[in-house]
Amino acid sequence: MHRTARKAAKELEQSLQRDLPEFQWIFRVLSRHDLPRETPQDPLALLEFGSDIKIEYGFDFLLVLTSVPLLARFDQATSGVPSTMLETGVVSMARLLDLDNLDATHKAVLGLCRHILGHLFNLDHNDASVMRPREFWTDREPLDWSEEEKQRMADFLQDIADPRLEETATAGKTEWKFYCQVLAGDGLALAREILFFRSWLMMLHLGRFTAATAVSVIFLFLSAEAWELGAAIQSDWLNGIVAVILLLATISLYFGQNLQAVGRSDKMMEQAVRSRIILFGTLLVGMISFWINLFLISFAVIHLMPDSVLAGWAGLDGQSVPAFHFARLMATFGILASALGGNLEEEHDLKAVLIYTEET
Repeated sequence: MHRTARKAAKELEQSLQRDLPEFQWIFRVLSRHDLPRETPQDPLALLEFGSDIKIEYGFDFLLVLTSVPLLARFDQATSGVPSTMLETGVVSMARLLDLDNLDATHKAVLGLCRHILGHLFNLDHNDASVMRPREFWTDREPLDWSEEEKQRMADFLQDIADPRLEETATAGKTEWKFYCQVLAGDGLALAREILFFRSWLMMLHLGRFTAATAVSVIFLFLSAEAWELGAAIQSDWLNGIVAVILLLATISLYFGQNLQAVGRSDKMMEQAVRSRIILFGTLLVGMISFWINLFLISFAVIHLMPDSVLAGWAGLDGQSVPAFHFARLMATFGILASALGGNLEEEHDLKAVLIYTEET
């Protein structure tokens, strides 16, 4: 296993130096015996472990290679899990070691490592290159990036090749100033990465989160008290309430699920701060997207229900029900319920939804 890992690292380094000569590539292979030992191994634990090592040693990217099978959460089986958010990937050689010969195993490991690195370098899937999604990795071509992908990788790496903030003389001495400097200097790139994670699909993978929201919204739709409360809240006030509830619900999930522990560091480091900002931003965008979905569903349901019944519940006899106002209210109540449901989720499940880029 160690020989295969070192051989793959050496060939990856040589190919990257050849394909992207404008950057200096230095690969280090570290043999660690303090990895999580359960079987199958949880990729999330390995990603967090690898992220801590990456920050500790000051690496830009890190791959964790193991010979133990990985626990699949969203698929039948998996041999690799990248996390663009943590700039870390996990590769399991367990299924690849069953191939016919050592040469086929080496090519499959190399292809899988390139695929994982491609995601860390901000590449999407492409059926004409090594970025093609696969159920099982073998030595079948293609096992390299396309010329267009190599150019995209160069553009991406150029953006992050500057010295880290903590290596400059202008780095803030307080945590608040350091965070502000990271946001001011790299805000657009952080926003792009947050949107890249497609966090609006988050609720599809969280059963308790979605169930708690659905049950609560159905109950509220059938509760006259909720409609009376909605009629008493001014529309302008509701705008502020929506913003506050979204922020508080995000904070509740962030700390309730111990997400602040991701990207731990004993000192202020740009990589750790970026990971936390992206994680919180991804969760916030996911909550906003969920609120929009709830609003659209509520708006449609209000139009389907008898207007006279809803007007009676809201105490608006003789008036039409303001569907836009009440749809916002129901969506906001749903977000409150989702924060509770999200904290009922297993901590690892919510982290995996946010941190995983894919399972391959």
